[in-house]
Amino acid sequence: MPPKAVPRRVHARGIFSSFRGNLEAILLGVKYFFDPKRSTLIYPKEYIKLRPGYRGFIVLDKKKCINCASCARICPAAAMKMIRIPEKDPKTGKTKVKMWPVINYQRCIFCGYCVDVCPTEALYHVPYHDVVYENMAEMDLDLESFLHPPEYKTAKEGIPVRYVIDEEKGLVKVPAEEGEKQ
Repeated sequence: MPPKAVPRRVHARGIFSSFRGNLEAILLGVKYFFDPKRSTLIYPKEYIKLRPGYRGFIVLDKKKCINCASCARICPAAAMKMIRIPEKDPKTGKTKVKMWPVINYQRCIFCGYCVDVCPTEALYHVPYHDVVYENMAEMDLDLESFLHPPEYKTAKEGIPVRYVIDEEKGLVKVPAEEGEKQ
């Protein structure tokens, strides 16, 4: 037989200290909510200036691809897959079925393993990740869509910002200069 549940006695003092702790947390949240220097990004008036080498969307260069499927095998999120496409051989004129990589951005975690493992550097990153799709089906790219970078529709007319760590305030948002080294 399972042991009987024994009701615990809660001391009145414990209830008040719990209430006080919750109240302190709520007041702290309200204090930072009205703080004018909070680190919330006001998009699209501001955008984060990305550093060089940023791992954004992945694009395929079909001329370099040797159809080895290393990218699909290494993908931890199973976002990369190989599809069969019949193609005409220009030398013989016969139709051959080739395997080409495509990506599903609903699953992609932008780890970059596929780009790193590619022996011919047929996959590469573009320096952005904040692309708007109208529906979920647009995120599952076919081969033709995967050959071109996604259209970059973001607020480039806004103010570029970056975040720095301040010893007293923590994470602080500052304007990023266009020519500055990061």
